[in-house]
Amino acid sequence: MVKAPSLISLAALAVKRELLLGDDVIPYVCELPADLFDILLTYLPPLALQKLQTKMDGDDCGSPDYCFENGRKHGRYGNFNTVWKKLFKTRWSGVTDQIEPVDWQQRYWEAHVQGCLDEAAELVVLPSFRGLISDINISDTILNYIGYEQQMNHLACDYSKLSYHCQQFGHYARCLRLQNALCVEETCQLLRESKLQSLVLRWIRFEEHVQALCKLLIQNSETLASLEFLHCKLSPSFVEGICRSLCSKRKRIHKIENLSIDISSFIENCPSSVVVELVSFLSSGRSLCSLKLRHCHLDRDFGRMVFSSLLEASSSLSILDLSGNSIGGWLSKYDRSGPLFSLGAGKSLQSLRLLNLRYDMIGNAVSLLLCKLFFPTINSWQFQ
Repeated sequence: MVKAPSLISLAALAVKRELLLGDDVIPYVCELPADLFDILLTYLPPLALQKLQTKMDGDDCGSPDYCFENGRKHGRYGNFNTVWKKLFKTRWSGVTDQIEPVDWQQRYWEAHVQGCLDEAAELVVLPSFRGLISDINISDTILNYIGYEQQMNHLACDYSKLSYHCQQFGHYARCLRLQNALCVEETCQLLRESKLQSLVLRWIRFEEHVQALCKLLIQNSETLASLEFLHCKLSPSFVEGICRSLCSKRKRIHKIENLSIDISSFIENCPSSVVVELVSFLSSGRSLCSLKLRHCHLDRDFGRMVFSSLLEASSSLSILDLSGNSIGGWLSKYDRSGPLFSLGAGKSLQSLRLLNLRYDMIGNAVSLLLCKLFFPTINSWQFQ
């Protein structure tokens, strides 16, 4: 025998539908006793919860002190965060953050925007794709997760379009991954409200990708701290464009803390020019604390130039990963008693705590001894 629904659950579902379709019920929701209010939150899907919290943040429930006497406002806002955490864990049960988020509402919508962009990227690469990226229809699976219902299709906003999701929730995005298919001018417009702190880029290889990427970097230059390139092809103009997009116009200094270029390659007909541009970028990074250039087909001349630029830079690098390259022999060219190591020079390398030179043809125990002489502060070594 099926258990009959409780009166509270029926009322909560009715309120949910009203919230999804309009705002009229919100003042009455704000009048609920704290215990009923908390129960209601657990019945709300993301779209309804978002609308209610946004209205309450804007004091749309009435006067500024409306229904928040005796410290109840703080408690209710804490309950919102708990519900957002539950919604996130339900939708992305296999995702575990290294550091638990403080703001679960932000984390939820950031992951939602990423899911929408991933879906869009799969469609854009199809030969049959025509039209605007912003007009791409989001799948029913994603729409159902956030609480979209068919009776909402008469509303002014079009929940089915990618543009709606980017415009409404793009400002929550702090960390995103972008495929090359989405590195276009239109994506920059869709993400114009974002304040990205971390950006992962994949398969960036052509000039049109670079131009759009540079615009996106300019939009987020004040907040971006981590930049990762995966399966990319780097040209001098590519690296120069990145540097100019991120650097302050006055001081030519960027705020990147973590730079990673992985399983990528340089344009073969002008590798030295690429190295010069990359070295210039490294020299402009006073905040740089992690540098990873892995499996990029780099030779020992490149290793020497990177090493020289880091010796002269003013950042405090703690992680240096040059694994998967052919840079063996570059350490033996330096004299630790020389001028580069005197009078405080080499600050970037004095702060090193982790050095990874795996698969770098670094040589035998002599090379390891050289590394220990050059980098006495390192407490984690990885060689092979």
